[in-house]
Amino acid sequence: MCLYTHIIVGALAGSAAPHAALAPLLGLGSHIVLDYVPHYDFERVSSELFFGGAALLLLKLAGVLDLNAFLGGLFGALPDLENLLWKWGILPEHKKIFLTHSGIIPHGREVGPRNLILQTMLAAASVLVMIGMKGFA
Repeated sequence: MCLYTHIIVGALAGSAAPHAALAPLLGLGSHIVLDYVPHYDFERVSSELFFGGAALLLLKLAGVLDLNAFLGGLFGALPDLENLLWKWGILPEHKKIFLTHSGIIPHGREVGPRNLILQTMLAAASVLVMIGMKGFA
């Protein structure tokens, strides 16, 4: 999945944590689930970083970026650091360690750019759920 999807869905997962110490684990778990699903990733690292930053800004503007959401989003995106290092030629493919990147858990097949529509809908729905969760808190 794209970085923005990992950040926002990870933030939602972290928001569901009863304690901030669990938010990173839920964020990492969301990364595994999202990577398992067939998806599209931006080819350009600059696009990933731009939309990842936009996702953080959206969470902040929506008023849902508390500590749990921040930790969930951070750890939801963190595994893709090794993909970034791989794309830059710093990390060889066989040195990847995250479960869905190393092949321990199957990674979803690549699909075309139309998948960005589904990822954006998932991200938007996640933000709306977080807004709703804040309303019930």
